[in-house]
Amino acid sequence: MSQLSPMLKQATPVVATRGEGMYLFDADDRRYLDFTSGVGVTNTGHCHPRVVEAVQRQAGRLIHGQYTTVLHDQLLTLSERLGEVLPPGLDSLFYMSSGSEAVEAALRLARHATGRQNVIVFDGSFHGRTMGAAAMTTAGHRFRAAIGPVMPGVAVAPFPDAFRLGLSEEEAVEHALRGLDRVLATVSAPEETAAMFVEPVLGEGGYVPAPAGFLTGLRERADRHGILLVFDEIQTGFGRTGKFWAHQYSDGLVPDILTTAKGLASGFP
Repeated sequence: MSQLSPMLKQATPVVATRGEGMYLFDADDRRYLDFTSGVGVTNTGHCHPRVVEAVQRQAGRLIHGQYTTVLHDQLLTLSERLGEVLPPGLDSLFYMSSGSEAVEAALRLARHATGRQNVIVFDGSFHGRTMGAAAMTTAGHRFRAAIGPVMPGVAVAPFPDAFRLGLSEEEAVEHALRGLDRVLATVSAPEETAAMFVEPVLGEGGYVPAPAGFLTGLRERADRHGILLVFDEIQTGFGRTGKFWAHQYSDGLVPDILTTAKGLASGFP
């Protein structure tokens, strides 16, 4: 008999047979409160009636419109609606199937646009599990275990995690920006650095918000050196932090590239 690969572990023994709102149910109709929300995905809960109705309606109209072949009306509508909430100047959209793919696409875009190869990520980062995204992930060694060598050209700079550093927030920001300057001086020269990727709130790395002063410091250095600033809002976007985008807590700060997924589709690719 075939079986699921043992390489991906389940955090619980629950076998869900249905979902409703914030709850999952197993075959015995035992109810579980879903604190994970599908790892930050099901923003509208499980099987929200309006979502179910829209899916049923769409399944009778068109299931797959491959957008390098044909345009379809729902894609155009989504692009229009996203334009209403995206930061100023971010008006060009590219669709993928998952967060990891979005990060891979952002990496390719940054390298094409700048003609540079290197990227800088920050300690505790999680950007995905595909080969390029895994190389940019530092939240745990398990994401890269036994698959090396991973993609070269990734440098890691400090993240201002004040609690772990034993510093005040202001001191942590100064420490992280000094560390970034050292990386630019010793590991990844500015003229060879395509982009800096940062989560406005670390996810897998401990749910640590990036202080506004840190993100402002990244923006200043990116502008100074012609480096693109990428905000990974895959987990933090679509209202999960209280604002539509987590970086909006840093007033007026706009990235060059923004990646998002998860809550965007509340469980659908």
